[in-house]
Amino acid sequence: MPPKPKFTREQMITAATELIEERGYKSLTARELGKYLGSSSCPIFTLFKDMDELKTEVKNRAVKVFNDYMAVAEEYFPAYKKRGMQWVKFATEQPSLFRLLFMQETASNADFDAAQRIIPFGKQNDIDIIMRDYNADREQAERLFRQMWTYTYGLCALVVTKVCTFTETEIAGNLGEIFTGMIYVIKSGNAADELIIPADATSDEGEALANRRPNLSEK
Repeated sequence: MPPKPKFTREQMITAATELIEERGYKSLTARELGKYLGSSSCPIFTLFKDMDELKTEVKNRAVKVFNDYMAVAEEYFPAYKKRGMQWVKFATEQPSLFRLLFMQETASNADFDAAQRIIPFGKQNDIDIIMRDYNADREQAERLFRQMWTYTYGLCALVVTKVCTFTETEIAGNLGEIFTGMIYVIKSGNAADELIIPADATSDEGEALANRRPNLSEK
């Protein structure tokens, strides 16, 4: 009769997740996990066929943690703004799990839509909330989602890389400004200024662009 495993699969996944939270994703090796458990690496391979299987389960656990953070938003209004704030909160409180889910390389030259299919964000939840709460059509919701996701990801990256921190009030204000600006752009229906590519200031095109730049002193 084979010896009884010292750990269960759930215990092993939990330990691996804790190891990542404490020391980062690169620390998740058979040797380091064995040391973390006070054991050899042998018990790992009695429960998982290889480290790739274990890493997949750890990633699934990280997705569940992330989804739990995001699910809270449905208890608030505006729910969409709360989802953005919860994403930054996840990055702040679970930086190693954020790196695991959102800062791993994707396929070479993947565009935005391809990346969204790879990373476990749950784009459709955001789209549904935007359409529900703001009476947006799908095209409008997709456009708003793309810009807000990109900006919010930037806030998360700043937090995770320890470039800076944000208070809850700052996060709410930052997201609110970008959201309000995007609503104005979408409702105005004028994409001319959005698509401007900067031109040499000494060229006729550059001079023409300078003459039509926004004047923030005008009411």
